[in-house]
Amino acid sequence: MTPARFLETRRDAWNRLETLIAKAGSRGVARLTDHELHELTRLYPAVAVDVARARMYEIDPKTQRRINQLAIAAHGLLYRRRSVRPTRAIWRFFRHDYPQLFRRLWVYMVLATAIFTVSTLGAYVSVRIRPSTAHLFVPGGLDVVDESEVTAEDVSERYRRMPKPPMASAITTNNISVAFAAFALGITAGVGTCYVILMNSMMLGGFFGHFANHNLSYECYSFLIPHGVLEIFAILVSAAAGLRLGLSLAIPGQVTRKNSLRAGAKEAVLLVMGTIPMFIIAGAIEAFVTPTYVIPGWAKIIIGLTVWAAVMAYLLLVGRRKDGKSVIGTGKATVVALT
Repeated sequence: MTPARFLETRRDAWNRLETLIAKAGSRGVARLTDHELHELTRLYPAVAVDVARARMYEIDPKTQRRINQLAIAAHGLLYRRRSVRPTRAIWRFFRHDYPQLFRRLWVYMVLATAIFTVSTLGAYVSVRIRPSTAHLFVPGGLDVVDESEVTAEDVSERYRRMPKPPMASAITTNNISVAFAAFALGITAGVGTCYVILMNSMMLGGFFGHFANHNLSYECYSFLIPHGVLEIFAILVSAAAGLRLGLSLAIPGQVTRKNSLRAGAKEAVLLVMGTIPMFIIAGAIEAFVTPTYVIPGWAKIIIGLTVWAAVMAYLLLVGRRKDGKSVIGTGKATVVALT
């Protein structure tokens, strides 16, 4: 290729890159459309090569400076470190990244849910068949002789006597500690996480069975479902994070165990971080809705199920394109792969 031919064939690319850089301006790639961003990522490496080719063909110094400046400017737009405001990063995480992460790790969620369901049903059936086993599952036991001794009001009374804001804070803190234990014990190759799931699910199953044996199922469910459905779900998500961490250590696949654990830990931490708002909501419901006499039991159950359904809709639907596929890394500030 002659120098004249080089200039003729490459001039349009330089002009287009110059136009894109001018449009981006000081705000950077945020001002470009998705198509223009793809153009920028395609033009930059070719123009970077043109810098060396211009020297090889001994192109005039003015043109060489222009090509070099275009390459430097394009590199700065694509690879410069952007300052991101914390509020925007948090919004981005919950608006896009977290629902996508949850859907990507659905297998671990299914596994945690299966362990929880089987052990809960096992404890429930055990207590229903042999009521004396209730004390094995429920710490401290519940000495109920017949349904006339315990009512929904009796169960709620201990909540009613506590100041609501401190109570909500204490409940949220306790639930987060249980979830963190389920997550952190994943480092034991998932064994510790399974233990936390089993202990909590058997206690819950025994609790249900104990109340059912005394014809107090409605009182039990109207007390637990308002806050418990979301609370248990958040703990299961944390357990799924623990299983992701544990299995990345136990079954590294075709990568080294160190790299597998690093990748698993990153995803697991992000997954468990997203449960914090769930625990805050569940704690508020447990402090302000569960103990009140104003709201009837059936309405409390509807509230609990509605809140859980809203969370599920958020996790399963947010961050998808119109064709139903998940959107991953579509932000204009994201450096897309060269194609």
